[in-house]
Amino acid sequence: MSHPAPFRWNLARRQRLGSLLEGPRAEAYRGFRDDLRACCVRVAAAAADGGMVFVGLSPESIYDHLSGVLAETSWAERIALLNFSMRHGNARDVAQGHPEGLRALRGQMTALGLSPAQIATAERPTIFVDLVYSGGTLGNLLELLERWGREGGIHPDAVRRRIRFLGITEQEKNSPNTWRWYQRAAWAQRMPRRALRSVSIPYRLWVYLGDFQKKVARWHPPMVWGAEEWMHPPRDADSLEALRLAWFIHERARTPRERERFAAALAERPEMREPAVRRMVLELRGTRGER
Repeated sequence: MSHPAPFRWNLARRQRLGSLLEGPRAEAYRGFRDDLRACCVRVAAAAADGGMVFVGLSPESIYDHLSGVLAETSWAERIALLNFSMRHGNARDVAQGHPEGLRALRGQMTALGLSPAQIATAERPTIFVDLVYSGGTLGNLLELLERWGREGGIHPDAVRRRIRFLGITEQEKNSPNTWRWYQRAAWAQRMPRRALRSVSIPYRLWVYLGDFQKKVARWHPPMVWGAEEWMHPPRDADSLEALRLAWFIHERARTPRERERFAAALAERPEMREPAVRRMVLELRGTRGER
């Protein structure tokens, strides 16, 4: 049985937003738009061959920019936002302590095509993208998928083969001692190394998105999965200011100028040798490549 997802405004439906867009938008630092574009280019380059699922609230702006810039391409239906917050705890605790909430989460994920059966049989790999500090949220998501799959007779390997994790991390100088989340997280050892990748971004963007930015949607930890209140739009001042910034990001990303700037930056990436990235650049420039 499906369950409605936690509410988030659909930014592509301008007419439904109406007067909500009137008023101040959430503040961002000088240089935010350039940092965000550069981050989105790197994410798109790393995940162009799959379906991109942005996990939780931290990557909201990355999702908004990419869903705008790719709106007229074949990638438009391959981008999703999964409102999932679970940095701590484990799948067993959730199953025992929040069984109704777990059913609601599974319904939400099924609606997005993210059940174990859907992932295992999908045409493309599913790529979960999130800002990463310790990797706890992504590890818990993997554990929940593995447990869910076992209940349905799907071996964990069938799911693991079809998923990848893309961690967005704080930019640091490369050295032999550089901290890499996938080398420290115990759960990551269950995944093939090629399925774990990182995109590093400037500290100011990482801390803004992860710690300080006002968000459009509500925080969604296990104790509120399926809660009725979370199915209705928040109307507090912070959420509305966040909505206006999100809409600004999305609409600006849809402009021909921004699409060309994005395509130009993507074309300079080393990943241009990959067919999926080349097709994305062609579509952004108005020429559809072969699918």
